[in-house]
Amino acid sequence: MKTQRFVLASVCLVMASFLAAQEPKPLAPEDVAPAIAKMTDAAQLAQLALQLRQAGQADNEALVLERLVTLRPHVGQYRYELAALYAQQDKKSAAYNALLELQTRGYAQDIGNDARFANVQNTEVWGYLVQAMDQNRAPFGDGRIAYTLPAEDLLMESLAWDASRKQLLVGSAREGSVSMLGSNGRLTPLVTANEENGLWAVFDVAVDADRGFLWVASSAVPHFKNYQAERDLGKAGIFQFNLKDGSFIKKFLSPEVPGQSFLMTGLSVGPDGAVYALDGLNNAIYQVRDDSFRRILHAPHLSSLLAITVSSDGKVLYFSEIERGLFGLDLATGKPFDLAVPAKLALSSIGGMAARKGELLIVQSALPPSRVMRLSLSEDGRTIANAKPLEAGKEGMSFPIGATLDDKGTLYFIGNSQKDQYDRFGLPRNREKLQGAKIFAVQADFDSDTPMSLQPTAGGSSQ
Repeated sequence: MKTQRFVLASVCLVMASFLAAQEPKPLAPEDVAPAIAKMTDAAQLAQLALQLRQAGQADNEALVLERLVTLRPHVGQYRYELAALYAQQDKKSAAYNALLELQTRGYAQDIGNDARFANVQNTEVWGYLVQAMDQNRAPFGDGRIAYTLPAEDLLMESLAWDASRKQLLVGSAREGSVSMLGSNGRLTPLVTANEENGLWAVFDVAVDADRGFLWVASSAVPHFKNYQAERDLGKAGIFQFNLKDGSFIKKFLSPEVPGQSFLMTGLSVGPDGAVYALDGLNNAIYQVRDDSFRRILHAPHLSSLLAITVSSDGKVLYFSEIERGLFGLDLATGKPFDLAVPAKLALSSIGGMAARKGELLIVQSALPPSRVMRLSLSEDGRTIANAKPLEAGKEGMSFPIGATLDDKGTLYFIGNSQKDQYDRFGLPRNREKLQGAKIFAVQADFDSDTPMSLQPTAGGSSQ
């Protein structure tokens, strides 16, 4: 009874906001499952799952994880933890089904070396699952590392194709700069933070070659070497430069709201020259059009918006959320919408995205494995009709971010973001461990008969 009271108290504690209209009261055992089924906050559910695990309450932990899987179907880690829990309870079929769901989505956990699955390892099905996961973990694709940047304290977090120069531009969060990338990996500064432009850390860059503009999404964070908290804390903006010579034109700064911080992390330019910027801290999207700067979307119910791109026809703005996947915004009506997604497609952790006619190219950083996918869209752009892998699990793809297309259909992205090599004060944890950014080049038209993603697999099905 004592342990049961702990479980019920935990449920009440985590659901305090859900039941805010009344004082939390102990729940009867038969009411625990319905209460969990009503919870919608993934962070609270994850916390509750941990509490239940520490209390040894596997049955109720399973209920919480099942709820997380329902709420966040794109996040494989929740399903994987559920599979491991089923295995520990000797529920073979349930564990196998959960692992198969992961495998058919392209996940590649090392289940053979996870001791939590000891109870379910004595069948032919287990042998198949281990082999299938190993196949998913094998490097895939014909992409290559096109450039390796200097292994210096630069924190390169963004890149963009400059059609006017036929050259890549790369942005440094540490230096607050944008540089031209030479064929030998040499960096030639085009834009550098100074008193005139007031630039901070560069988190994304976008090129409007037709109009001769370079756009930069910049935020004041401790990672920027010249950051001054008393002056810059919480500020961010979109900066406009002359593409030809890097001269400063104008900046559009976040509104000054007492106690509120902003973080501009994503940028995209539409065919009409309109610029769209993503505020990943407040889950908002801003637009610059005709010298006007305004917020066009605020989605407080979402968390951690990551990437943004405009469709090739300029009708839809696509954006990603770390756990929920992809969303669209109809630019004619200003109304957001959910994309219809095949059940077997996992779309979490999209940290880079580019659009071309009828397609989206996405870079996913943390499934595992890290991968690049080509998504075919319906005519109205509201449904993902099919998906195929372009690159996955390659050496150097430790944490891929960013995405940009050149004139010939080559997709470039940074394979190894160094963000985790910096502490909360923005300083390198160990300078000797800093790596030069590895920029991958992948052909967007690459095709193969690989059994990943939506294509049929043994034991799986295409949807």
